Amino acid sequence: MLQNMDNNKISLTPINLGRGYNLYTCGESIDDLYLIVQGGIKLTTSAHSGKECILDICRRGDVLGALSLIPSVHEESATAMLDSHVLRFNRREFVRILRNDPDLFEIWSQHLAQRIRERESTIKHLVTMKCEYRLAAILLDLSQRFAGHGPQWQHIDARITHDEFAAMVGTTRSRIGFFLKNFSCRGLVKRLPDGTLLINSVTTSEFLATDPNEEEAVLQPMA
Repeated sequence: MLQNMDNNKISLTPINLGRGYNLYTCGESIDDLYLIVQGGIKLTTSAHSGKECILDICRRGDVLGALSLIPSVHEESATAMLDSHVLRFNRREFVRILRNDPDLFEIWSQHLAQRIRERESTIKHLVTMKCEYRLAAILLDLSQRFAGHGPQWQHIDARITHDEFAAMVGTTRSRIGFFLKNFSCRGLVKRLPDGTLLINSVTTSEFLATDPNEEEAVLQPMA
């Protein structure tokens, strides 16, 4: 997408964000879109109680602010999970170019379709899976998005805390710790010294292929 935008000479404003800094916050007017060039951005919202819910974690190539194509406000906050580099571009200019560039329109349509598919998958996991299966599905998805499809062991290079995983899964911090310990015993994950995770895509996929509605409520460590 970046190449097509360069070809159309879209005005791009570079923005560098340190870990923990907001790109935008919930309720702000949407006037621009943001293309992630490097790093990772989490999208969060809060319940009336103040509890944070992580809606998604976006990586290189993702575009934030798609709702800017219609007059609206941000329904989530975007915060850097890693030192990140993004490019900001104006929605009106982007819409004008989309109308005249079939290739860019096709790329944009595919991007939106992929984002919708990911959101539908998230909803499905929340409705149909137990917590430990939701966590496994999230780990597998993040490993593929951070590292791409490739080796059996894939590295999630962002340090995601137990609190953040709990906000994604919809459970408690202590249960996340319990699940990760069991995943480690079963060979699904490895924790590196810097706090990041390696995910075994093969064993995690095999685990997800089992029946999530089995009577056994939680995993038991392997002997």
